[in-house]
Amino acid sequence: MASGKTAIGNELSHITGFKSNPVDKLKWYYRLQNGYDLVKSQSILRSMGFEALLEYAKPYFTPNDLKELLNDFSGIIDLGATDTHSNDLNTIKAINEVLAPYPNIFLILPYDDEQLSKSVLSKRLIQRYKNDSLKGPVLSTYLKKNEEFLMSPQNLLIAKHVIYCNDRPFHQIAQEIIYKSDLRNTPLKSVTKVS
Repeated sequence: MASGKTAIGNELSHITGFKSNPVDKLKWYYRLQNGYDLVKSQSILRSMGFEALLEYAKPYFTPNDLKELLNDFSGIIDLGATDTHSNDLNTIKAINEVLAPYPNIFLILPYDDEQLSKSVLSKRLIQRYKNDSLKGPVLSTYLKKNEEFLMSPQNLLIAKHVIYCNDRPFHQIAQEIIYKSDLRNTPLKSVTKVS
């Protein structure tokens, strides 16, 4: 969380013409279709924190839903750790199977130094949520869970490439992603928008 995925996705979209699809927005269709209760989720977040909210939300956006989403949408898919991280071995296996056919899976991290990345991401989350009436009071649970995401070896296993932002502008990061992806040999001016 707070690694800059959406901003980088938007920059990639600008350069390539491919549509940017943030899963944080798209998954609500699947969640609500599967019976997700927004009022209950807010109550869980207020009383028990972010980790409990993620546990509640798991059955409402499953690896099968992720597979359907990837079949329904094309272009740049901005997928976060809340959708790829699990402590359940069967879920991990299912996620890995869904993502295995895709060659351009990038893990975005602020730095190659884990502690520095943790510090930067924590500062960004604090800035993002400190005045949020729902998330602010349980901000410590977001920081704790994001640290778990950062230290998880699972993300490194899923990713085909790792990008360290190192305070670079988004267009430079996007260029590195293009270079490391199978788009590097595509004349970008000829790339048309994917619907």
